[in-house]
Amino acid sequence: MSEGDSPDGSRPAAASRRRPPLPASPRPLLGMLRPMAGPLNGVRDHVVSMIVTGELRPGAALPAERELAIRLGVSRPLVREALRSLEAVNIVESRRGAGTYVTELSPELLLAPLSHAFRLIHGSYLDLFQVRRFLEPAAAAEAAGSVEEEHLAEMDELLAALDELDEDTFPENDLAFHEWIVRQTGNPLLLSIIRGIRDLEFTVLEVTAASARNREQSQIEHRAIGKAIREGDPERAKAAMLLHLARVEDQLRSSGAGVPELAEEAP
Repeated sequence: MSEGDSPDGSRPAAASRRRPPLPASPRPLLGMLRPMAGPLNGVRDHVVSMIVTGELRPGAALPAERELAIRLGVSRPLVREALRSLEAVNIVESRRGAGTYVTELSPELLLAPLSHAFRLIHGSYLDLFQVRRFLEPAAAAEAAGSVEEEHLAEMDELLAALDELDEDTFPENDLAFHEWIVRQTGNPLLLSIIRGIRDLEFTVLEVTAASARNREQSQIEHRAIGKAIREGDPERAKAAMLLHLARVEDQLRSSGAGVPELAEEAP
């Protein structure tokens, strides 16, 4: 029996170890934005403030450009430019002939530009794996200490799909398994970050999953991670995830097939 096991062999109670999840609403996150100097940023910060305070709810129409310009004492072109900058980060959206509206403000939507940022800074896929090493082992440990029994059935289904080792479906199923682990942390921001780099991860998986041997080894590692989570062993889950990511990263380093500059993937 491992140190964390209960005498009857069941998973240890997780309630005492589980921290409360971050608020699902993105408005507290928007509220952390610090006002920046300059009229353009002043307009942008005013609109964000209207959202944070609840004056503008998700899906609500913004005041007309003319009204905002008069209220803030700036020109309409400046208001238009500020709204475009907010649209670029998915806070508002322009509807032809209908004005500008607040988006649904889901964390996934707000962090969607993340993969573009990876490309624009000219990073490599090895940089991507460094990010994953920082985040996913801790997520696996948290999942092992907090996952509810009823959620383990979904993990079993994902692992069963991966057991098929099908080259066409393995990358998508692989991502789904890793995302399931992150979901168990109850942290919407962490989940959004992982989803924000999903398309970059998929590119890597298309390379690694092309080899039947790699698929088999990855699935052995997935099973080890899942077993540690099921048995409520955070340290073993963390170690298994670290081993898995290190092995895939080492494969990319040695082959050279999966480490292009991220900028090269940009359309």
